[in-house]
Formats: sequence, structure tokens, C-alpha cells
Amino acid sequence: MLTRIQRRIVLDIAVMFFTSLLVITMLVLLVGLVREAMNQGLGPRSILRLIPYTLPNALSMAVPGTALFSVCSVYGRMSADNEFVTMQSVGVSLLPSILPAIVLTTVLSVATVGLINVAFTWGFHGIERVVMSSVESIAYRVLQRERSFQHSGFSITVRGVEGRDLIEPQIKINRPHTDPVTITARTAQMTYQDTAQALEFRITDGSASVGNAASFQFPNTFVQTVPLAATSQDTLLTAHPSHMPMRSLPMASLQQREDLLRREHAMAVNVGFSLLTSRPHRMMDAKSLEREAGATHSRQRLHRLGTEMQRRWASGFTCLAMSMLGIPLAIRMKASDTMTTFGVVFLPTVLVYYPIFALSLDMAKDGRIPSAGVWIANAIFIFAALFLLRRLIYRPV
Repeated sequence: MLTRIQRRIVLDIAVMFFTSLLVITMLVLLVGLVREAMNQGLGPRSILRLIPYTLPNALSMAVPGTALFSVCSVYGRMSADNEFVTMQSVGVSLLPSILPAIVLTTVLSVATVGLINVAFTWGFHGIERVVMSSVESIAYRVLQRERSFQHSGFSITVRGVEGRDLIEPQIKINRPHTDPVTITARTAQMTYQDTAQALEFRITDGSASVGNAASFQFPNTFVQTVPLAATSQDTLLTAHPSHMPMRSLPMASLQQREDLLRREHAMAVNVGFSLLTSRPHRMMDAKSLEREAGATHSRQRLHRLGTEMQRRWASGFTCLAMSMLGIPLAIRMKASDTMTTFGVVFLPTVLVYYPIFALSLDMAKDGRIPSAGVWIANAIFIFAALFLLRRLIYRPV
């Protein structure tokens, strides 16, 4: 059962947190949408469609700073009003008044992990779909202005644009590991196909060539589909680790480990047969180098899969680590000015925490440290917070 002072602290932190979260989230969301619109050339309608997909990412970025701001505001004000001095003077420990903030930020940290998982998966793929569905309107707008447009899968130049008709277009379609297709025509039209996530060209009276290998002409209408999705059906062995749901990461790691073992066994068998047949040159031929490159890639992906789960949990618990360190610092400062307290605490926290987190994350992805090494920054902050809290509790403020 919470005491009266604990209930008051919980209420003060909650009011400050949700009020600040609304403002900071709107700012982060606005900056993210403006940046995406500028990078992709999106219109107002597409920007509105992006809002639900960018909201989880904006919330996950805003929660740690907002939680730190809330605890600094509440505990800094209480310390400036000598409330903690009064409590210690009558023999009341500061620990019960600190526990509500720790419990609240722990709950917020778990919620942030969920937000990060949603942002990296549902949010990322939603943004990708919105951007792809806007390629048609973006292409027409750019072609009207610049007479040329380039996307990751194709490029197009035209003499002019009349309504939806592209006049004398030249379309070059890039294909991986094979010759590109070049199409010239009298007119063409573009239409985005949502189900196939592809751009459909209806081309009239033109010709096409496949590199220098083949060419043909078509007097009537020819339909060419250009897929816009980066990959087709991703599997646990091909999907990008950063955009996989957390529930899939353990199984993906297991399959990747089996794939690595299979590749290493193939390399060992090749070396053994090469030595037995006195053909050492076969250990360094093209196929052997390809096997070694495949094993290296598989090993790197295994490190990334193992790191990804730890990364999301550690990123979420940034909220707890920062808030725990902010509590004793705010109490020691005894400043009633909220922004002063937050600025003095927040700036060193960010300058120290995020460089350590980024360095440990890169090292874990490369396999130089275990995947649990991404918790180093959190551990440093939590141990420092416990040390400061112990001094605070057992020594007068």
C-alpha cells in the first residue's frame, strides 16, 4: 500500500511525464515527418498516412528523455523545498520516496521495449509501403519538372509529360546479376500496383533491348512491371535482423547457427579431400573462396541476430538507467528551476551514455564482445546511481 507521500510523488511524476511526452513526441514526430518528406519528396496525403507508422518510433525516442525530465523536475523541486531534509530530520528514510520513480521507470522501460519492437517491424514496413505507393505521383511530379527520374530499380527520361502520358520515354530497368533492359517508346503511362508492390508501365509503339544480347519492337501496347520491394519473400535466413519481430529472433539465430555449421563442415570436407588427393591448390580456388565468404557472412549475421534482441531490451531500459542516475543528482542540486536541473543532468548523461552504447553495439555486432555487452552503458549508469543513492540515503541531504 502506497503512503501519502508516495502517492503524491507518483501523481506528480505521472502528470509531468504525460504532459511532457505529448509535447516532445509531437516535436520528434514533426522532425521525422519533415525529414522523410524531404528525402522522399512526399506530398501532404502521404505524410498524413505516415503518422501512425512513425508514432511508435517517436514515442520510443521521447520516453527516456521525458522520464528523466519528470524525475528531475519532481525530485529537484522537493529537494529545493527542503522536503527531504524534513523527512530525514524526523528519522524517515529517503528510500520509500525514491522507490515509486524506480518502479514507474521500470514499467516505462518494458513498454519502451515493446514500442521499439513495433517501430522496427510494423512501423518500418508501413513507412516502406507508403513510400512505395507514392512513387507514381513522385515520378510524375519530378518528370514534369526535370524530365528525368531515378529509383533504385529503374530510371526514366522523357521529352515531356501531357496529363498521364509520358512523351517519348526511355526506360532503363536494372536487374541484379544480369543485363539491364532498355525500352524506348512513343508514349507510356505509369500505374502503381499495391498488391504486387510494383510499378506497371503501359508502353505504346516502341522497342526494347536486353543489353547487347537481344532486342525487339512492338507497335501496340506492351506492359512491363517493375517490382519496387527490395526483396520478395524474406525468410529467417534472409530477413534483415533490425526489421524482424523479437519473437522470430531466437528461431532465426538457431537456423543461422545451423547454416554456419553446414558451411564450416563443407569447408572442412573440401580441405580434407584436397590434402588427401594432393591438390592443395583446390583449397584456394574460386569455389573455396566463395565458401569462405559465405561462412564469414553467416557468422556476421549470427552476431547481429544475437545482438538485436539485447539491443532492443538495452535501448528500452535506457529509461530506467537515466532516471535512476537523475534522481540523486537532482536531489543533490536542490534547484527549483526545472530546466536548470534537467539541463545539468541531461547533457552529461547523453554525452556519456550514447557514445558508450554506440561503441558497445558496434563491437557486439562485429563479434568482438558478447552480445550482452550492449548493456555496458546501462550497467555503468545503474551502478553509479546505486552508489549515489546509497550515499544519499545514509547521509543527510
